[in-house]
Amino acid sequence: MTTPIHKLIPKLEVFNFLDEDDYKTLEKYMFRYDYDENAYVFKEGTHGGYMFFIVEGSVEVIKQFDDKKHTIAELGPGRSVGEMSLIDGAPRSATVRAKETLALIVLKREDFNRMLDEEPAVANKVLMGIATLLSHSLRETNKNFTEKLLSIC
Repeated sequence: MTTPIHKLIPKLEVFNFLDEDDYKTLEKYMFRYDYDENAYVFKEGTHGGYMFFIVEGSVEVIKQFDDKKHTIAELGPGRSVGEMSLIDGAPRSATVRAKETLALIVLKREDFNRMLDEEPAVANKVLMGIATLLSHSLRETNKNFTEKLLSIC
């Protein structure tokens, strides 16, 4: 039997400030999806309308540069992908592939918008969590960029 989503949500750092009632509310707007090893979760440039949280397994984030594919990140349980697409619905900025059997919790953009209307208090907490993730990611990117820039100067 599959573990209910509201029991998996506490394992995700982005939601560590929610309470049990919030988990049950959030569960109404999310679903679980499984992928086989080497399956593509999405490809760079395709429509972005959801984000996902890794519950089991890991993914490889791949970016195309100069007709070559480069792995830019490997992410495992507790991590998330697609935060920007959830907010702006823009095309995917990278390809994501399952490195092994993968279990995800998915939040679609239209479900998030519905949550904003129906459960604004919980949706705002989720939005703050996503904003925090994006902030940490941007800080890490800035740090890495600065280190690379200084290494070539």
